[in-house]
Amino acid sequence: MKAIKKKKLSEAEIRYRSLFEDSPISIWEEDFSAVYKYINSLREQGITDFKEYFSNNPDQVEKCSKLVKILSVNKSTVEMYHANSKEELLTDLKALLTKDSMKTFVEQLVLIANGGTHYEGECINKTIDGKKIDVYLQWILAKEYKKDYSVVFVSLMNITDMKNTERALEESEEKFRTISNSANDAIIMIDNSGKINFWNRAAETIFGRNSSEVIGKQLHDILAPERYINVFKKGFEKFKYTGKGNVVGKTIEIYAKHKNGTEFPIELSLTGIKLKGQWNGLGIIRDITKRKESEEENRLQKEQIKLINKILRHDLANSLAAISSAINIFKKEKDDKMLDNISNNIEKSADLIMKMKEHKFLIASTNLKIYDIDEHFKKILQNYPIIEYSIKGKCKIFADDSLNSVIDNLIRNAVVHSGTDRIDIEISSSGRTCEVKVIDYGKGIPNDIKLKIFDEGFKYGVTGHSGLGLHIVQKAVKNWGGDILTEDNSPKGSIFKLYLRKV
Repeated sequence: MKAIKKKKLSEAEIRYRSLFEDSPISIWEEDFSAVYKYINSLREQGITDFKEYFSNNPDQVEKCSKLVKILSVNKSTVEMYHANSKEELLTDLKALLTKDSMKTFVEQLVLIANGGTHYEGECINKTIDGKKIDVYLQWILAKEYKKDYSVVFVSLMNITDMKNTERALEESEEKFRTISNSANDAIIMIDNSGKINFWNRAAETIFGRNSSEVIGKQLHDILAPERYINVFKKGFEKFKYTGKGNVVGKTIEIYAKHKNGTEFPIELSLTGIKLKGQWNGLGIIRDITKRKESEEENRLQKEQIKLINKILRHDLANSLAAISSAINIFKKEKDDKMLDNISNNIEKSADLIMKMKEHKFLIASTNLKIYDIDEHFKKILQNYPIIEYSIKGKCKIFADDSLNSVIDNLIRNAVVHSGTDRIDIEISSSGRTCEVKVIDYGKGIPNDIKLKIFDEGFKYGVTGHSGLGLHIVQKAVKNWGGDILTEDNSPKGSIFKLYLRKV
């Protein structure tokens, strides 16, 4: 009977040794009994918080590492640590530990102090030739040795490749995060349910929302104007299963919603990215408000130029035709009145050409300068010697090169169209505004045309020329950030009020 038991025990030992030696995982058989005794001696000295103690005394941790006896290692361990033989690994545990794995060792010491029997975690070790390896560690106390911790099995799995992949992914994510946060365009990602899972800094600026406000929330509910939501949701149902859609892979222009509720134009480029078997949406968004404003301004300017050319071609053609006719009559009849007709039409043509130049100022001007408005009125009024005038007040304003044309148009309008023989200029200021009144004492402006006098191409009566004078005035003043209004003077005449930006 004893022989049978002895045989079974021997067979069990052989199987154990076979499993130990041939395991594809690194296995260590270690003796922590000396460490156990030392920790008990520290307890007798009054140490109770072993985590704090070992954290503050790294020399004691190193001492404990030298107390561990390595009883045996298997073949996988020899290969994993680049050793030539088992004997190379049985001498000094500390030689294989790094600063990172010493932290793990401290956790094992605290475990022993608290009577623990099992530990697992990740750490970094060193091979015999000094190369660092990432390992997944399991530390198990054999039950029958719980009294003295004399047999502990430690299994180690080399996870270096996995950790390198994780680190590469983290580095890639960090690069993506850094690049995207440096971009001027909004970069936004949504998951397979339409919820936002990435929101860069430019998106915060463009939409007025921090990432903490939007991560995990439905993109369409936050950014899409109400009229788009049903269309977006219908399209997203197709996208989340196929990664395809009417706007996927394209760049489109639509409107988005700011945090304050206002809508603004954006340029959206959308693509699908498959992550973990599910389609995610990646959108690059650019605020094109300024571009659209510029496009609209260009469109209006083109329309304005077309209208100006049409008016000028028509009026110039009429003037030239009248000049040609008057010349022919003068040649035949020697009528001196025709010379006056020719002179008047030449003057009218010159006036039309000047209007064209003034419009060029309005279209091309972008830079505002500082002007003394009273000095410029004085300068222009000197060109009208038959008109009495007075100028009260001073003010510096922001305007551009069309200022002289604006003043000249106002004065010419009062002289030619209103028939005044006197003009008074009254200048006052309040806050950031300079108010300029141009007062005449002529026939005034009929009520039925007061709302039309600034319209492009509007002409009235026999003195009407191109219909551009007052339109030029209004256009220029608004370009400067100001405004112009008109009202009746009492007992007769008109008052033009200019509200300009004061320096």
